[in-house]
Amino acid sequence: MKNKGIAIELTALLDVILIMLFWVMMNMGRENERVKNEAAEQAAAYEQRTGELTEELEAAHSDYENVRSELDRYISENSESIAAANQKALNEFAEGRMITLNLSYDAVGKLFILDENGELGHTLLESREKIAESIEKVLAESGLGKDDVILCALVYDGDRALYSDVKLINAAADDVGKKYDNFYCTNINISR
Repeated sequence: MKNKGIAIELTALLDVILIMLFWVMMNMGRENERVKNEAAEQAAAYEQRTGELTEELEAAHSDYENVRSELDRYISENSESIAAANQKALNEFAEGRMITLNLSYDAVGKLFILDENGELGHTLLESREKIAESIEKVLAESGLGKDDVILCALVYDGDRALYSDVKLINAAADDVGKKYDNFYCTNINISR
């Protein structure tokens, strides 16, 4: 075809375009293959991790079931003895048998430790440790063990007692409760 103006050779241009198109398609195929391989590797890694987590969860569940059955067995074996010990302590409390911590003041504050028969011991309000030590000594001398249920009352006159002294004695009673698991102490303010 003859045209006045510019003559364009289309065959060479089509060859270049086809070569470029073929090259783009080859690169896209390789890229797709690479992405597919990476996705497969990640899926395999996630699947492996999921399997490991499942095994860990099953082991933890098994441990939980073992601990729970052991706890249930312990409770069923000991619930009657615990309930009996608590009932015995409540009956003794109702009969007036309990440990009484009586806070009184002469020239200085003193703590008298009493039971239904009278004074078991006394101590000055020097320190938390000394008060706790005195209470523990009286409990041991009374034949009360660390597993016995012990009911106790701190008795004080709120009009005369210092707040710091009551707080100090309560802290000492808390310390005793750490050694005697079933040691329970309450406060009785006789001025109210």
